[in-house]
Amino acid sequence: MYKQKIAITINSDFDKEKLYDEFIMLMSSLCRTGQIMGGVESPYVAGNELICYQTTLERNSLDTECNNKWVNLRIKNLEEGCNSKLKIEVLGEHVPFYKDVCTCDQHDSYLLFTTYLNESSPVDCGTCGGSVPIYKIKGLTDKEQTDIESWEGDYVSCDNLNMGCNVGEKWAIKQMSDPKSQLSQVGRDICKRVTELTGVPTYYYLFNYQAISIAKDKLRKCPSCNGDWLLNEKWLAFYDFKCDRCKLVSTLTSRS
Repeated sequence: MYKQKIAITINSDFDKEKLYDEFIMLMSSLCRTGQIMGGVESPYVAGNELICYQTTLERNSLDTECNNKWVNLRIKNLEEGCNSKLKIEVLGEHVPFYKDVCTCDQHDSYLLFTTYLNESSPVDCGTCGGSVPIYKIKGLTDKEQTDIESWEGDYVSCDNLNMGCNVGEKWAIKQMSDPKSQLSQVGRDICKRVTELTGVPTYYYLFNYQAISIAKDKLRKCPSCNGDWLLNEKWLAFYDFKCDRCKLVSTLTSRS
């Protein structure tokens, strides 16, 4: 991951409040495409320059070929209003970073997975386990990119309630672990859509945190089809359960 400076100089008499709004909307659009990670960091004004420091998965995440039409429109509006060009500068590698970015030419599968600690893409490669930038998933429309970002925000909110161990903990765990919960249904619909668009099978992760023994947990069936899904060996050195019929994956409970 990389820290990048995004800036533009205001060389016009255009309404500065509108230019500030356009700059923030550009950052929001870059979040939806997965070109910047971790949400929009607060931009600031220095003299006549608008500046924002953002985190990206790759050095070239902000290259024009990664943009969608909304990002291009925001840049066009901003540059015309400011009468100057947007400037992007890679400042250095971001620390910490725990997951490599996928470099596979072909993908056997994808996984929709995140946590409250995730700084990377919510889509992983089922071949190498690396993080797959949203803007590199071919065929995704603007709406699907936005749907992924929205689901990720909802999942992280649930995981934060879970980790807070106070208000809403049980409800949040159910949302993350039940394949029929509202959160899971949205996520599984995204997986189905990605599969349809890319031809790459896309799996959905179910959280597992139960006060049962590991031995008993291993006897669990797929919660969607009741079929066998315990693996002989962990998949991608992490997943203990995998149902190819329902496109669901999970891990053994960490609460036993």
